[in-house]
Amino acid sequence: MNNGKIRVGFVTSSLLLKTGFSSNARALIPYLYKTEKYEIHHLNQGVGDDPQLQKFPWHNEGTYRKGTFDETRFNNPQDEGYRRHVAYGNCAVEDFILRNKLEVLILEEDGWAYDINTYLKSKWYSFLKENVVLHTTSDSLPILPLYKEYAENCSNVWFWSSFAEKALKQENFEKYKHVKTVHGCTNTKDYYSINLEEKLRLRKEFNIDPNTILFIQLGRNQLRKLYPQTIESFAIFKKQNPIINAKLFFHLSFSEGWPLERLMKENGLNKEDVLVTYFCRDCGRWEIKPFEGEDKDCRYCGIKGLPGIPQDPRGHGQITPGVTSTISNKEMSKIYGIADAAVSVFTSGGLELFSVESLLCELPLLCSDYSCGEDFTCNDFVFSLDGNYTYEIGTGFKKHVPNINTMVNFYKTICNLSYEQRKEIGNIGRQWALKTFDVSTIGPIFEEWLDSRKRINWDYKYPPEKLKNPNAIIPNIQDNIEWLKIMYKDILNMDVTDEDEGLKGWLFRLKQNQPREEIDKFFRQVAQQKNQEITQQQNNEKQAKFEDLLDNNGKKRFLIVCKESIGDCVYCLGLLKSFRKSYDEKEWDLYLACDPIYNDIFIGNEYLHKVLPYQNFMDSEPFCIGQGNNLGLFNGFCHVTAMSQKFLNYLTNDNIDLQLTE
Repeated sequence: MNNGKIRVGFVTSSLLLKTGFSSNARALIPYLYKTEKYEIHHLNQGVGDDPQLQKFPWHNEGTYRKGTFDETRFNNPQDEGYRRHVAYGNCAVEDFILRNKLEVLILEEDGWAYDINTYLKSKWYSFLKENVVLHTTSDSLPILPLYKEYAENCSNVWFWSSFAEKALKQENFEKYKHVKTVHGCTNTKDYYSINLEEKLRLRKEFNIDPNTILFIQLGRNQLRKLYPQTIESFAIFKKQNPIINAKLFFHLSFSEGWPLERLMKENGLNKEDVLVTYFCRDCGRWEIKPFEGEDKDCRYCGIKGLPGIPQDPRGHGQITPGVTSTISNKEMSKIYGIADAAVSVFTSGGLELFSVESLLCELPLLCSDYSCGEDFTCNDFVFSLDGNYTYEIGTGFKKHVPNINTMVNFYKTICNLSYEQRKEIGNIGRQWALKTFDVSTIGPIFEEWLDSRKRINWDYKYPPEKLKNPNAIIPNIQDNIEWLKIMYKDILNMDVTDEDEGLKGWLFRLKQNQPREEIDKFFRQVAQQKNQEITQQQNNEKQAKFEDLLDNNGKKRFLIVCKESIGDCVYCLGLLKSFRKSYDEKEWDLYLACDPIYNDIFIGNEYLHKVLPYQNFMDSEPFCIGQGNNLGLFNGFCHVTAMSQKFLNYLTNDNIDLQLTE
């Protein structure tokens, strides 16, 4: 696998999804790949091995990798925590690292997605830790304790926004002096301002008055995105300025989050006061119109709107766009371009890409002056949304409550500006966004860091993993937690804490009256399976080391196995000429494996390419020629002493009649 390039692994959102992290990955991964210095591997969170992943030139795989997680538990709708645990890659990451022999690991997700036990307390992390970077978002004060634990145990913690870095350094500069701000990036070339002619053409297509001032708010319909305040403030603005021609424009899914239709009615807005984007799940075309519900007929392809059902979960026709939207970034520039200004209102955020994209499309921006918003509102070309603060129940996080009057004044200010004045503000914002968030700024930071990493010598060995004990005798302990901990320790050789996800899962099952006998049986089955995997891994390691003895000259390899005895070795000599005639030397190299004490019998033989030391795995023809995920080291195989010493073999025989003599 090693072609001299640094093997870099990403654990982040799938590029097939529409999230802030996938947007960052769509810019950063291609940038690094195109340098031709790195061998890129991407563990795509939240997907299986989707065939669409193969369209990318680097190696991709999904987090739902069979055999890495408990499928029974995953399919339990009541165990949502475990489902998230699997989706974020916590069960697949170790296999991902070891199988691909990664030298660097880049983690791009909210910090809570990466389980502390899976990462910081794993044996692979102790080996790889200096080459791990957590490039993450932190959205609220106080900073989560888990970010502090990462910062105390990882020398490369980079935040997408500066407020988290400032907060940690103010708390304890010496402890957190290594953390820094590296913004998330995006494909800035995909976002641009459309000209006035294109803007008016699109408005005409969607029956939007060319003189209407449109205020866009775009993003997930989440509780931390303050759409209710946008609706409330806009309703006040409309009442105060009834003759001004203005509308709200939402690009989001009405099927999640806030009950937007109800909020519009409660605040006295008409259906026509708020426009939304629809896209067709069948033809991909989009349009802008007042909200009319989901699963609507498509006016472009004519398909009838139908909701998803188990047999056809995607459904048909038009819906409002969420994370499954198929609208491209370049088409999004047109959607931004139809609007006149942007409203980015949130309780907190790690980095709102909507704010970035709005500026790239040259829209005047109103932005919450808190958390990630501080990186925007410190510029005089961004309208700062002041407000008060509240504290979230449970977490105690500080959350922003926007000043409704400031929002009303923003609408009024924008409506009083000419098109040229809005463009002037927008142009300044675009230039700043390009310098701050373009991959040409962020990519070199990663590139410099990657090039400074110490290469990993993958000849290292973990301490040999102990075999499990499927026959362990478990005492009858009444306390479920203690009983499970002993099950883990005595059968699986594992020490677990009360916070372990696996322990929590079994406690849940016991509360659901699953018999202890079934759990006991499962633990022992896992132990037996794990022992098989350990044995297989040991064989793989031997094979990997043994591979260095083989030549990569473009020829196929045929392995003849004759481990023992001296008599059989002498008989085998008589077969070599016939083997050579049967397997053309222009296409095949003949290798012979024997006990080293018999080397002298074969070394120098004119028909052999090389004599190899016998290895235990050579008793298995399927293992030598390849089976399942094992590609095998040889193309042909014959264990010539099998009938006298071992078992049936020579399954690769191509009806060749070997003769001891001509």
